[in-house]
Order: sequence, then structure tokens, then C-alpha cells
Amino acid sequence: MPPTEISIAIRTEQLHAVFRQLPISLAVNLVNAALTAIVLSATGAQPFPVVWFSLVALVTAGRSILWRRYGRSLSGPERGHIWSRLAVCGSLLAGSCWGFGGMLLFPIVPTSGQIFLTFVIGGMCAGTVVLNASHLPTLLAFLLSASLPMAVRFFAEGSAADNALGAMIVVFATALSLAGAHLNRFFTDAMRLRFELNEANLRLRAEMAEHQATEAALRQAQKLEALGQLTGGIAHDFNNLLTVVIGNLALASGRARHDSSILPLLQSALRSAERGVALIQRLLAFARKQHLDPQSVDLGALVAGIEELLQRTVGPAIRLEIATDAKLAPALVDANQVELAILNLAINARDAMPVGGTLRILLYNRRADHSSSPALTPGDYVLVSISDTGTGMDEATLAQAFDPFFTTKEVGSGSGLGLPMVQGFAGQSGGAVQIRSKLGEGTTVELWLPQAVERPLATSSANPSGLVIPQGMAHVLLCDDDHDVRRFLSELLKSDGYMVHEASTPEGALHILEDGAAVDLLIVDYAMPGINGMEIIRQAWRKRPSLKTLLITGDAGAVGDEVAGAPLLRKPFRPAEFSQTVATILAA
Repeated sequence: MPPTEISIAIRTEQLHAVFRQLPISLAVNLVNAALTAIVLSATGAQPFPVVWFSLVALVTAGRSILWRRYGRSLSGPERGHIWSRLAVCGSLLAGSCWGFGGMLLFPIVPTSGQIFLTFVIGGMCAGTVVLNASHLPTLLAFLLSASLPMAVRFFAEGSAADNALGAMIVVFATALSLAGAHLNRFFTDAMRLRFELNEANLRLRAEMAEHQATEAALRQAQKLEALGQLTGGIAHDFNNLLTVVIGNLALASGRARHDSSILPLLQSALRSAERGVALIQRLLAFARKQHLDPQSVDLGALVAGIEELLQRTVGPAIRLEIATDAKLAPALVDANQVELAILNLAINARDAMPVGGTLRILLYNRRADHSSSPALTPGDYVLVSISDTGTGMDEATLAQAFDPFFTTKEVGSGSGLGLPMVQGFAGQSGGAVQIRSKLGEGTTVELWLPQAVERPLATSSANPSGLVIPQGMAHVLLCDDDHDVRRFLSELLKSDGYMVHEASTPEGALHILEDGAAVDLLIVDYAMPGINGMEIIRQAWRKRPSLKTLLITGDAGAVGDEVAGAPLLRKPFRPAEFSQTVATILAA
């Protein structure tokens, strides 16, 4: 809290304290005035004490009304100065009743009455120090107005005794004023300390909450990082296994094409293996370890191109609405992964609308600033908004929406990797995902993707005719430390008519090259013991600069920009894809 705000809060609290003590002041004032009027009337000073008491009662009634209105009003800082002035005026009137009333009553009462009146006024002055110490102006207004008129009256008498009494009253009033100022300073310091402690306590609680949130986010990040490392670590082995499984199943399916009893079994196994490939890709996307090929993409044209697929996916009961900004900027993304992400979100929306509804896909330009999501770097983005009118999610479900393997679907109906995959893809692309949902009101997922500077590239095909490039006689050096993968690829190459040299280690492959063997193409796995496949290719190029190469890998996270200049084929792949890639490289 800034110092100015603390000062305002202190003044407000001082005023509150005055009005909290006001009923006590009113009661003491009225009771003492009544007793004084009774005592003075008994001394034979009728009817002046009664008139004086009526005036005190009238002022007390006015202050009582003021107290009631203060309690019912909005006594905020903006009106504090008004209530402060009213409190001072009320205290001034009450003190004047005692000071000027005492000055007028003093000559008409006997000596005993004068002594009694002097003691009562002194006691009232001392009492106001205790009751009004929190608000110094109110204290001084009563103290000075109650004591100084009596001092002036004694000074006016002119005798030495009267002057001494007047001086004593002035000293008494000064001492009480100083004591009141000291108590007021003590009250003010105590209030300041309380507000500062409250502020420090609030800051401490906020820092503790922030620290707890940071710790929770760190634990979640560590869990996700551990899962990502585990995913990246096992992806290579799984891709090797799936390469062999899919390749052999595809070959077996081709050879059993006319056997109706075996072909369906092989095709079913092949579909299951391909589902395994999709699961690995989702895990890699979640772990942000998949290989992306970001290019300038017209997302409006991309979504329009898959509109029919989306409508078939969500079914006829769901109305599909697509709206695109007329000046939509291109996005710097991997087009295939964007299609997959939109399809995943559309499937989630379909499952949230079992009885039908509306699926809206909106594409427009947005700019992120410091007030946007912390996951977004300030800049220009293309926003893909996918919203449904489905069941929505409660807060507990929404908080877990991006947790891997979390799903609200029935067992076997979902892997719980759809949203984490989209989040991983968006983060790896330099964007982010935001989700809003309310139970019974549907869900909106916003996919923020970075804008591209260049124009979208025209789509083209490396082999537009669709014809398979013919294979021919060539010598291929195959290097892979996985025996099953190497044997499968060797058999596939031999079936395509190539002469194959096999090596299970980098040293073995380099030794074959050093011996002068005829090699037209070097095929090497990236994850090799000792040195990686790219380093093997570099060393091979130093021996044979014109040697054609193909790098194959199932370790998606390890391969980065260092493969520039070497064709790359990612596992798992179908036999036809591998044969096509080899033939294309050799024909180049």
C-alpha cells in the first residue's frame, strides 16, 4: 500500500474511533451536566443551571443525531473530511457549553458551587483526552473551548489570586493538550504499524500462493518433462519394432493377396500396427519431440480442403460452420500437423455432442501482448478457434484437460492424448493453446499459431504423375545396429533388385567404403553406437564426396537441423515408401 493510501486509511480509522467513542462521550456529558445542574440549583442559583442544562441537552441531542447518521452513511475516505469537520464542530459546541456556561454561572453561585464547577470542568477536560485521543482536532476543540473561557474570566478579575487561577487553568489545558498529542501520535503510529503489517501479511500470502503455484507448475513440468524424455527414449525402439512389423505385414499381405482366409488377418494386424504408429506420433507431439516441417501455409485454404472430411467425421447430426477472415495471414506451421490437430479437436467436439449440435471453426488474425497468455510471445498470430455446443466441462475437468492420458470417455474410447498432442504441437510451433468451457454451455479451443512472413507456398508433388520410379541395379550399403530392421530392409532391397552390403556398426560401414567396394547409396540409421548416422555420412563424404545417402531414424527428438544435405526417412515406414525413396535418390 503506498504511503498516501496508508495516511488516508489512518485518518479514516481515527474518525471511526471518534464516532465509536461518541456514545460514551454523550452519556458522560449529559450525566455530568445533570448532576452539576442539580448541585448548583441546590445552592440557590435557580433558574440559570436548568437553562444551562437544557442547552447542554440540546447540543447532546444534535451530536447523537450526527452519530446515528454516520453509522448509516457511506463513511468512505472521499467523505471523511466532511464527517471530521462535523465531529470537530460538535465537540466545539459541547466544550463551549461547559466553558462559557461555567464562565456565566461562576459569579452567581457560592464558593462551594464554584469549586464544584471548577472540578467538574477539569474532569471533563481530562476525560476528553482519553475519549478523543485518536482524533486530535476533536480533542482540542472540546479541551480549549471548555477551559480557556474560565481562564479568561479569571484573568478579567485582575487580582493576583485570579491571575494565578487563570494561569493554572492555561497550564492545565496545555498539559492535557500535550498529553493528547502524545496519545494521538501513539494511536497514529499503532494504526500505521497495523496497516503496514496487514499489507506485509497480504504480500506474504500472495507470495506464498505464487510460490505454491510455481511449485505446482514446476512439479507438473517435471512430470511432463520426465514423460517426454521417456517417450523420446522409447520412440526409437518402438519405431524400429513397428518398422519391422508393418514392413513384414505389408509384404505378407501382398503375397497373400489371393488367400481370402489369411489376408483379412494380416490386414487387421497391419491396421493395429498403424494405430501403434499414430499413438507414438501423439506421444512425440505431446513431448514436443516430433519432427516438424514449418512452412508458410494458407490455413483458410487448408481448412476448406478438409471440410468434407470434417463433415464426415462429425456426422450429419452436427452442423459444421467455417468462417475465415478475408485478410487472413499465412501461418508458419507444419500443414500435416495442423490438419491432424484440427481433426483431433473436431473429434473431441463430436464426442461432446452425442445428440447433435453446432461445430464452429473460425480463423482470424490476432496480436498477442503482455496481457495475453504467458505461453505466448508478443507478436502476430493466426487464431484457429474451434467451438462446440456440447456438454462442456466443469472446473475440475477443465484443469486436467491437458494432462496426458486423462480422458472422460469410456475405457477404450480415447487415449487421453488428443489435447496434449495439440498443445505439444502448438508449443513446438511457437504458439499456444487456450481452452474455455462451462458445464452445459460447450467448449472453445483456441489454437494460436505464429504468422508467416512469406507468401504461402504452392502445393506441389514430388512425383505428380503418381508412377513408381523404376528400380534398377545399384549397390547399396545398409548400416543399422538393429538386426531385425537390417534384415528386413536388406531383403526388401534385394527384392527390388539391388546389390546389398550390410554393416551392423559404424566402423564396419566405413571399413567397407575404405576397401573400395562399389557403393551407389549409403543407407544408415541415425541412432548408432559410438557416433550417430549423420557423422557416419560426413566421414563417408570425406572418402567419397559424390556418394548418395539416406538417413533413417526412429529417434524423432534427436534429429535436428544437422541433417541438412542428407535425405531423411522416418521410421516406421511402409515398404513401398522405402522403395520409392531409394529409387528417387538413385534416379536423381
